[in-house]
Amino acid sequence: MTLPMAKMTVKNQLTLPKAVVEALGNPSHFRVQVHKDALILWPARLVTARDHAARLATDEATLRAAKAWKQAEKARLVGEDGMDGEGGQGK
Repeated sequence: MTLPMAKMTVKNQLTLPKAVVEALGNPSHFRVQVHKDALILWPARLVTARDHAARLATDEATLRAAKAWKQAEKARLVGEDGMDGEGGQGK
């Protein structure tokens, strides 16, 4: 039995065989781990704040309030130190 091969590009991007990705349900993201001399990949998905809210039965009003608080806090931080809150220069 011949195992499928993945190709590493010059930018360290891994190209996976289409059949392998389809067999996994076409995930867009993978978790990565190195174990001994092997690279292990398994399907993963990004979890958004909305996903967490649904799991915790948080309503839309609470989500909007949290987003507004985050934006206000970021604006406050920019005003205090001239930075954008992400480690870069503010406007």
